[in-house]
Amino acid sequence: MKNYNVAHILEVYYIYKGMSRQEKQDFYQYKCDYYQFFIKLILILSSLASLSYLVSDYQLNGNTIMPTLIPRTSILIPLILYIVLEPKAKGYKAKAFLNYLLLNLIVFATIWSVYHLEIKTHFSEGATIMNFIFLICCLGARPCFGVMGYTVYFAEILISHQINHYENLDVILSLNIPCCVGIMFVHCILNLGEFERYLTSRKLEHALITDPLTTVYNRHRMNQLIQDNQIISEEETISIIMLDIDYFKAVNDTYGHYVGDQALHYLGKTLMREIPASGTVIRFGGEEFLIILPGCTPEDAYERAEAIRKMIAASKDTPVEFHISAGVVKYDGNFEKSVKAADHALYQAKENGRNRVYWNA
Repeated sequence: MKNYNVAHILEVYYIYKGMSRQEKQDFYQYKCDYYQFFIKLILILSSLASLSYLVSDYQLNGNTIMPTLIPRTSILIPLILYIVLEPKAKGYKAKAFLNYLLLNLIVFATIWSVYHLEIKTHFSEGATIMNFIFLICCLGARPCFGVMGYTVYFAEILISHQINHYENLDVILSLNIPCCVGIMFVHCILNLGEFERYLTSRKLEHALITDPLTTVYNRHRMNQLIQDNQIISEEETISIIMLDIDYFKAVNDTYGHYVGDQALHYLGKTLMREIPASGTVIRFGGEEFLIILPGCTPEDAYERAEAIRKMIAASKDTPVEFHISAGVVKYDGNFEKSVKAADHALYQAKENGRNRVYWNA
């Protein structure tokens, strides 16, 4: 168990501050995706539950609900729009906007209803209850969104006071301001807790798709690419390289498996360094590596593989002297077929003497 204290929270905060803008965007999208269903459910139920205040309106208005019937039921229109639009909003910013919009429209419908009540002092209790929904909405949003949501909330209260003339405005504010401060403080702490959970999740996910010896991706990542159709592209040429260490069994037999593992680690690090960020390096099995190069012609892939081959052959800092062979093919839209073609090209390189790159132009 981790020892959570102020120092640990500050450590997580500094990690968060050091992230790039894109990394923060990814985190908030992750958090939104995780909580949005629950936020949506609470907002829908809260909108419907606000209709039950017609009962208290009946009690406060002398056994009649007619004056507040339209204001109370007016929330149904934005609720229907929310239910229709929310699934179409993909980004976390759009979803947070819709969440806080519906929340503040619930407040507006309540204020409109209070205008028609004989006794308006009970608005203080209703307004305080809204803080519970603010806390729920905070779970899937950035803290700054919560600040903006609360700004609109208090603006609604102060502006409506010019019309409703709340007799206990001081009580309304004294109840809601501490709730606002407390919820935003909790929001920031929960945000850091969610951020730490996000980091742990990403580490586990990375460990699942990464080969620990060579530090390149493993076949789990290859399966992800296939299932998510991330390899398919009609707009760019994709090349595939299959390579392995020549006479690797002899390396293990002569120098031992520890040295063989060092050779694999060295090759993995070299490939990660020499392959562009857009490419994907996968340990396909044993000493075999599969490289996927989007936006790369077979000619360019051949030149890149040849450069890596020469670099390793001439290197003086390898754990043991070794060289590689490689096969290059153009991705034809069928991943399994293309991999077999690359493996066949690698076989041709070995048949022609090893320590070479084969590409059937």
